[in-house]
Amino acid sequence: MTPVFQFLPPTPALRGWVRQHQVIRLRFDASTPVPVKPYWPRPAAALAFYLRDAEQVAIAPGAPAQRKPRAALIGQPTVATLRQGGLDFSVYQIEFEPGALYRLTGLPLDELTDAWVDAEQVFPPGFRALVDRLAQHDDPAALIALAEAWLLPQTLAPRRAAAAADRVAGLLLADAGGPGLETLALTHGLDVRQLRRQFAARTGVNPRLFGRVARFDRLVRLANVSPQARWLDLALDAGYHDHQHLARDFREFTGMAPSAFRALELQAPERRFGFQE
Repeated sequence: MTPVFQFLPPTPALRGWVRQHQVIRLRFDASTPVPVKPYWPRPAAALAFYLRDAEQVAIAPGAPAQRKPRAALIGQPTVATLRQGGLDFSVYQIEFEPGALYRLTGLPLDELTDAWVDAEQVFPPGFRALVDRLAQHDDPAALIALAEAWLLPQTLAPRRAAAAADRVAGLLLADAGGPGLETLALTHGLDVRQLRRQFAARTGVNPRLFGRVARFDRLVRLANVSPQARWLDLALDAGYHDHQHLARDFREFTGMAPSAFRALELQAPERRFGFQE
């Protein structure tokens, strides 16, 4: 089987709701232990389907692992986790735009931070049939077509409207070092307290933390593309002002020094097949 590691945009009708589709399929030989994936925080809530072997998640080496349901609504992560799939690992993940999962479900995202829930317990009964159909396919295009056919009517039904916090989150994704919180609140007709409250309910965290996660995600991805680059150069490219703030974020988000995290990430499962995030 050819391994799959694809990140694809949504259909135009779902722009503003879906940031991207992720389809990953990796199969390992039974004689080789499946590598652990160090999953760093990234600025997104998601809907993930585990279509073959289940995924186990631990918060630290040696900590008890939890098994993900076959369809999981995943809140905003703020700490790294260690994820391990089975010999036949297949995940299809829909990564939402900021605020979109709240608009879709009404779930307060600040109750889902660093957590997940069984999506089959949240969505209407017809959702279970979608999960069953997805499990019958391997082709990324077929998976995306099925999911989008289900998702589009959900977005067209009367739902919660987009809000100022969603727009602010989009700005932070583009440039976490942009205007300060007071300026962003004033520009969008809110005071700082209102923006923080609305932002947390719709994304899971406060604006400052969301911006830090977005900047850290950019940093790790730059490091993966340029593994020989100096951390300070990568930090400046990602929007950091100095090495001190980079080291602080690595400590708070992963519990590791940058070099230790990089060494662990180089052992991630997808790297055995020549892929990287």
